[in-house]
Amino acid sequence: MKTKYLQIGPYTAIGGVSVHIKRLSELLVEHYSFSFIDESPLTATNREVYNLREINIFEYIRLVNNTQIIHIHSGIWWLRCLHILVGFLFRKKTIVTIHSLSNLRTGFAVIITRFFLLAASKIVVVNKDISRKLKNKKSSVVHAFIPPNIENEKNLPKEVFDILEQNRHKKIIVNNAFKLVLHNNEDLYGLDLMIDVARAVKTEKKNYKIIFVVASKEEKLNLFEQYTRIIKEEGLNEIISLIPYPLSFVNLMIESDLVIRSTNTDGDALTVREAIYLNRPVIASDVISRPKGTILFQNRNSENLFIKIKDTLNQQKQTNSKTQTNNRNAIIEQYMSLISK
Repeated sequence: MKTKYLQIGPYTAIGGVSVHIKRLSELLVEHYSFSFIDESPLTATNREVYNLREINIFEYIRLVNNTQIIHIHSGIWWLRCLHILVGFLFRKKTIVTIHSLSNLRTGFAVIITRFFLLAASKIVVVNKDISRKLKNKKSSVVHAFIPPNIENEKNLPKEVFDILEQNRHKKIIVNNAFKLVLHNNEDLYGLDLMIDVARAVKTEKKNYKIIFVVASKEEKLNLFEQYTRIIKEEGLNEIISLIPYPLSFVNLMIESDLVIRSTNTDGDALTVREAIYLNRPVIASDVISRPKGTILFQNRNSENLFIKIKDTLNQQKQTNSKTQTNNRNAIIEQYMSLISK
C-alpha cells in the first residue's frame, strides 16, 4: 500500500508553486498516494480539491488525520505556521518548502517562522538567500524545478498561434505573470518595463515581437486595463501583445527566440529554469542568484534590459534542440531521498 501524502498550497492558482505541486505528485505517483488542500482564492472553477477558504474545519482535520506525510507549500507565513502546528499535534511527518522570501518581509514574520520551523520534520528552501534568512540548520536547498512532460502540455490557443504565424519574420520575445500586482509600489512582474522596451523597439525599428501572458485578470488596481490603454494610445500593438488568460507557457517558450523574467522579487523562478531546460536564452532581473546560463539585467532598469535583449538576439545561434535530456529518474531519487530522511 502506498504511503499517503498530503500537499497543502495554492493548487489551482496559476503560478510556479501550483505547477511544482502538480508536477511533484505526477513525478512520485508510483510511490505515494496524493491528496491536496488548496489555498487559492475561491472561484467557480477551482473546486477540483478541497479549498481551505471554504472554512470546513472537519474536512481539513479529516485530510490531515488520514495522511502520513504533510508537505506544506503555503505562500502565507502565518498559514504555514498553522499547518506546521497542526502536523506536529497530529504527529505527522511534516515537510515545509519555502518558495520565496516575498511572504517574509517583516522581522516579526521571520522570527515566528523560525520558531515554528523547529517543529517541522524537514525544511526545503529553493535558494540560498532563503536559507540564510531562516538560519535553520535542518534546511536543504533544493531547486523547485521539475521538468515538464511536453506531451502533456496543451496546444496554444488559436489567437496566440495566429500571432506567432503573423510574426514569423520577427524575433519572438515572451514573458508572463500570474496576475498584475505591485511589490514595494512597483510592478512585480515588470510589464511596465516591457512596455518601455516596446517603445524602444518602435524608436529603433527593431524586428521584435513581445508576447506577455497574464494568467489572471483578477486584480484590484486595474493595471491590465491601464497597460492595455497605454499600448493602444502609443501605437504599440504591433510590437507587444497582452494575452489575458492562462496557456502552456512551455509551448510558447518553445516557439520563442528569447524569454524574459523581469520581476522585482523572486523565488526559484520556474520560468527561468524551464527556459534553460528548453535551450532558450533567458534574461532575468538580478534581484536574486539565478541559475547558471541566465543573462542578468539591472533590476527595474528598462534601458539595461533593452540593451541585453539586443545583445542576446544579435548573438543568438540557431539550435534545433528543443529540450535537454529529461533525467527524471535522478530527480525522483533526489526527492525520495529527501522525503525518507
